Amino acid sequence: MFARGMRGRLVRLPEAAGNDSGLTGPQRENGGPPLRLAVIGDSLAAGVGAASHDEALSGQLARTLTAMTGRTVSWRVSAKAGATVPVVRRGLLPGLTDPMTRWRPDLVLVAAGSNDALRMRRPRAFRHDVERLIRDVRLRLGEDVPMVFAGLPPMNRVAALPRPARGPLDVYVRLLDRQLRTVARRTPAVFHLPTGGPPKIAGEWFAADRLHPSPDGYRVWARELAVGLATLTEAGPAPA
Repeated sequence: MFARGMRGRLVRLPEAAGNDSGLTGPQRENGGPPLRLAVIGDSLAAGVGAASHDEALSGQLARTLTAMTGRTVSWRVSAKAGATVPVVRRGLLPGLTDPMTRWRPDLVLVAAGSNDALRMRRPRAFRHDVERLIRDVRLRLGEDVPMVFAGLPPMNRVAALPRPARGPLDVYVRLLDRQLRTVARRTPAVFHLPTGGPPKIAGEWFAADRLHPSPDGYRVWARELAVGLATLTEAGPAPA
């Protein structure tokens, strides 16, 4: 319903270009082993609104985690603009690993669910989709790899949306976000990190489509997520 109503209103921006994996820099001697971070999901994970992954969520999150913890972060992205949670589960999980280099993540960040809200996915069905995604990631990686769901972003300040739709869509997004929190609370090694949305102070937080974050918006979001992820990985402050 909402997705149909938005057709023709949005500026279409491409996914972030460039490498879909990277390293935050040389490892410090006392910084410990690199943290291997996989980011999967929809257009937010795909970096729509940024020119490259380096200035989108993955690259900015990796740099912020390194600054907070002193650890090198090896990151990779498997994402698709427009993806719902079932699309992520069916098509993007092979990107979690690299058989050529035997790269496997220590931590998986999932940024998905907004498109499910736009398509009015029923809350119970959405919760089951999330549970299936967790199950399939576990089958691929094992039970001990933590999964973190980024909270769904609020919609009440998104300029690309028609004003009458913002309030109802924001309510529906919050409804689905509660399902994410419920699954995380009930499932071992699964976590939910709330998303506070763009700062209320003036700034270029949105890209040209007025829907996705700009590089500055991704930087702020990455910093917010990094606080929770650094705590989750039990990494202390950067060594002196």
